[in-house]
Amino acid sequence: MPSPGKRIASLLLIATALLAGPVSGGSSELSLEDNSRLRIGIGDRVSLRRGKRWVATLAELDRLALRVDLLQMWLPRGWDESWIDRKQLKAMAARGITPVVVHYYFGDAISRQRVESQRKQWRASLRRMTRLLRMDAPVLVILEPEFNSAPPEGETAITSWPGFAEELREAAEMIRAQAPNVRVGTCPGDFPGTPNLEPVLGPVADDLDFLAFQEMRAVSDPDAQRSGYLSVGQAAVDYAGYLKRAFKRPILLGYVAVSSHGGWEEPQHDALRDLLAHRRALREAGVWGAIYFQLYDDPEHRGYFGAAERQFGLISSDGRSKPALEAFRALSR
Repeated sequence: MPSPGKRIASLLLIATALLAGPVSGGSSELSLEDNSRLRIGIGDRVSLRRGKRWVATLAELDRLALRVDLLQMWLPRGWDESWIDRKQLKAMAARGITPVVVHYYFGDAISRQRVESQRKQWRASLRRMTRLLRMDAPVLVILEPEFNSAPPEGETAITSWPGFAEELREAAEMIRAQAPNVRVGTCPGDFPGTPNLEPVLGPVADDLDFLAFQEMRAVSDPDAQRSGYLSVGQAAVDYAGYLKRAFKRPILLGYVAVSSHGGWEEPQHDALRDLLAHRRALREAGVWGAIYFQLYDDPEHRGYFGAAERQFGLISSDGRSKPALEAFRALSR
């Protein structure tokens, strides 16, 4: 049970945020239990830089004649409020597109010690995000994706700290109280080895609206030569099945990312075709939606996969469509 002091602090945060009014537009109905079709999304921001100018992602999707159900935005530490612009959220809702906001405060360097020492700042970031997401249409929030990453040296892994369940529970309660339209989940990574998520997710799964997971692939991955590495669809079916059996929550394939770096344009295409081939099996495993990580390459992207991080897009940074774009188009039909 949380301490009285922590509970009082949460209530004060809730009361403060209720002063912000909701954005109107769109329907508040979204059934995460309905997987009669696989809802498809794209990421990872509301506007895209094309040369020297910025264009709205919605306008770019129209230009490409791409139809999506979900549009994902990432909020790392230090995010700007323009990244979840309320006018853009309203425009999405009016078109029946559900925003998916990924709160990535700790990034890859997540551990028990960092959550405990930065709890105040983390919750302030959540509170600021929630104020902007309060509206009359559904929004999905994914809290701290890949929390099951290896911790910095000498620190405690989240998967070895059952207390993270209470952190997630309190965050979800605060968000829903401030913005009842928001559905809250979290997102482990599908990493090699036994998942061992039960100690962390078991106590909190019933308090989350959904669980997400990711599948990321790149030639720079030390595991890239493994047989079946690019069988993204089958891997997703297997991991979703584990999550469904273990936690019995609706499942979102939170992001699929395959880099074309290193001559991998055809493998990127083939991986998405494999996902398409497993669409029915994903639904049978409890998956109601799947999101591709990036529409365009991001030359400034940094992360675990090194130079490959800059080429996860379906379109190159100079505007050239990759073969994977057509595979995504087929998936989104």
